[in-house]
Amino acid sequence: MKTIILAASAAFMLSTAAASAAEPGSWSTRWTGPFGGTYEGSGKCADGTCQSSGTFTGPHGGVWHHSGNSHRVAPGQWAGEGQIVAPGGGTLQHSWNWHR
Repeated sequence: MKTIILAASAAFMLSTAAASAAEPGSWSTRWTGPFGGTYEGSGKCADGTCQSSGTFTGPHGGVWHHSGNSHRVAPGQWAGEGQIVAPGGGTLQHSWNWHR
């Protein structure tokens, strides 16, 4: 279970970090993990703020949901916060900072 949480967290951070340098607009992504889990997500950026959300379906079932926001705090620096909801309803809150 810890691995799935880390995978979902990594997916969220990668999707928002990838968007961090993005111009205003939107994106969507879909990938399959090495053990068969699938991630689908999307997001949008405008005026120095990015929002993203998605789902991770584990290889043995169970769907994890994530959502979050990031914002530019200075040139080349971003901060974000988000939440991951487990199949049983448990919630993990997290925050992060990114800079070049």
